[in-house]
Amino acid sequence: MGLSNDQFLPKLKNEIIKTQKEKKDVFHGWKILLSDVRSIQSLMLGDEKLGLVGYQEREVFDHAYSIEIFTRHGNPVMMGNSTCNIDPLSPLNDQILKTLNNALTVNNQLWDLPKIENEKVKDIITYDPALKNNMAAAHQKLIQEASFKVKSLQGVKVNSAELYTNNRSTYFETSTGLIGEQDRTDVYFEIAMEKLPLPNTQEVHLIKSAIGIEDMNISRFIDEALEQTLSLNDAILPRTQENAVVLINTEAIARLLDGLLIQMNAYREYYKTPHMLPGQKVFKGEKLPESDILSITIDPTLPIMAASTKFTSEGLCAKAGKVVDNDTVTLQMITHRMGQYLGKPHNCIVGNMIVPLGRYAKEELLKAQAECLEIVSFTSLMVNPSSLSWSSEIKLGKLYHYGKLKSIIKGGIVSGDLGENLCHFQFSNNERKFNKPADDFSTPRGYSGPDAMLIKTGVKIAGE
Repeated sequence: MGLSNDQFLPKLKNEIIKTQKEKKDVFHGWKILLSDVRSIQSLMLGDEKLGLVGYQEREVFDHAYSIEIFTRHGNPVMMGNSTCNIDPLSPLNDQILKTLNNALTVNNQLWDLPKIENEKVKDIITYDPALKNNMAAAHQKLIQEASFKVKSLQGVKVNSAELYTNNRSTYFETSTGLIGEQDRTDVYFEIAMEKLPLPNTQEVHLIKSAIGIEDMNISRFIDEALEQTLSLNDAILPRTQENAVVLINTEAIARLLDGLLIQMNAYREYYKTPHMLPGQKVFKGEKLPESDILSITIDPTLPIMAASTKFTSEGLCAKAGKVVDNDTVTLQMITHRMGQYLGKPHNCIVGNMIVPLGRYAKEELLKAQAECLEIVSFTSLMVNPSSLSWSSEIKLGKLYHYGKLKSIIKGGIVSGDLGENLCHFQFSNNERKFNKPADDFSTPRGYSGPDAMLIKTGVKIAGE
């Protein structure tokens, strides 16, 4: 049974419509959101013989209702809005009136709420079918794969691990007739291990989120944790450099380009914060002829990807668009509301970023450099969306001389300017996907493109 058949929904909807009629002088519109989350959560300890042994397993169910109320009030007339999580066991009228009164304290520029457009909603696979159809079996499959992998590890002690698998369904309905329903899945896994012999004072703790079983690739993730753990005692600080050559991986590429895309969102123009408009170059400075060029397409239709979606946050049909072509911004991402504010047509472009591949394999890129630091893992890569500067401590790196590994690197600070980086860079020719499901702090991020990016300008390293 879909959420559109929820038994409480008609009661909530009728009460909102009743209040809207009573307060029609200020109550302009509404949105109802239903969410249903089913989660299986396993907490485990490392075991030499069995790999991983569970000490707690729980199933979590959450069924929630929320509303958003829009008002038009004051002189001159302003727009207000407020959201509220609804308690089905408490008086509905009181909760709706409280939300309405809160909306009346908000004063925004007027905009018209989105209405039904003559477009058919696309059938998009936004979930892993194995997780959605039988989450319990998929959960056990992941545990078995993780346990088998942990049992084979040498030179480390696995202390603990956690696995969460989640099925999420959402349904929305608005006063203007927009209706939509969507299912999602995601997986969360974390593992903690330390290098033998014991005792020691360092533990590696890694976390990964994914959309489904294949995307998680739990064995490869455990190998990454193993590599970091075994390198703890061998790592050295990098040397300080003013113009370093670095190689970054899929996750870091996605993080940097996400910062670039933020500047192409129309709300940045409206709020007069740094932004990019069609026709502008994405690089800053002199573009070197041997550099690759950047193109980015945003696509909400890729199957089983984090940012795939049928709808925008406003409830309209999500659309694809090429936002960067040949190093040049070609489109802004314009919501229905921002389009009205800026006097531009909305385009509803949201979704995953697709980046064309480069010409050379990662190994070829490394062999061509006299010295290159591959940053395997950042401690916390931060990108400033206004300046497009970025920085992080190096969690794990590998220093290469003409493709030969010379030393393991840990510590030191690497920083750069994305505008300068795009003056001289090369992508690898191997494709990889990266997914980061939405959480309480960030929107989903989906990336399909090169698995490595060689950056030859605009990077500094502070080490020894």
